[in-house]
Amino acid sequence: MFEILEQSTSSTIGFKVAGKVSSEDYTVLLERIDKAISENEKINLLVLVEDFDGWDDLEAAKADYRFGREQYRHVERCAFVSDKNWHKWAIKVLDPFTRRTDEKFFEPEELDEAWQWCQGND
Repeated sequence: MFEILEQSTSSTIGFKVAGKVSSEDYTVLLERIDKAISENEKINLLVLVEDFDGWDDLEAAKADYRFGREQYRHVERCAFVSDKNWHKWAIKVLDPFTRRTDEKFFEPEELDEAWQWCQGND
C-alpha cells in the first residue's frame, strides 16, 4: 500500500510504501503525481520504504513500470528512505537509467534530512 505523508506539498510528494502494493494503490498515487506534474512540470519525491512485500499482481507491476517510463522523467529529486542496504545499491545500479533525476538514499533516522534535501534545502 501507499500512504501519502502529511509533509507533502504540491511539488514535493512523500509517500510510504508498505506491504503489498496493488494497481488500485497506483491509481490513487499516480493521480496525485499527475496533478503535481501538471501544476509544476517538475516535482520531487520522497519514498519511505517500510516492509515492502512486492506487488499484489501483474497489473500492479505494470503500473510500476508505466510510472517509471512516464511520470518519473518529471522527477527532479527523489529521496529513498529505507533500512535495507540493498536499496542503496539498487539506486546506484539504476543511476545510468535515471540520469534526469537526482536520487539519494537515507537511513530511517535521517528522514528529516531526506525531506530537506528533497525540497532543495540542502
